[in-house]
Amino acid sequence: MRELADPLYILYWGCWFLVRFSRQAGAPIPFVNSWLTDFVFVPVVVHFALVLGCMLFNQGKPFAFPLLHILCYSLLTAIVFEGIMPHLTDYNTADWGDVLAYFSGGLFYYFVHQHWFVRRNL
Repeated sequence: MRELADPLYILYWGCWFLVRFSRQAGAPIPFVNSWLTDFVFVPVVVHFALVLGCMLFNQGKPFAFPLLHILCYSLLTAIVFEGIMPHLTDYNTADWGDVLAYFSGGLFYYFVHQHWFVRRNL
């Protein structure tokens, strides 16, 4: 489980909590409030899935998700949170900026974090 102590993974969670707490305190941080949680959502979930997959199916050895898998997850996230949920809740709103943030986070994870993580854990 030390893989979940990954500095970037911790940074994603730190950003998410910072935004959530600033919203609850009534002092949302401009720009960051709008898209940072959406940007880090895909990397948080994909990294957790990668670590879990390494542990359960690959004897703890790192592997990498193909870009297509990460883009499909980004698309599924966008469909659920920007297409379906706004019709079911008052909390969610459809926003193309959020869709861009999901895909940007996925691309960041693929090109930066995942390569760094795999190299570091080989």
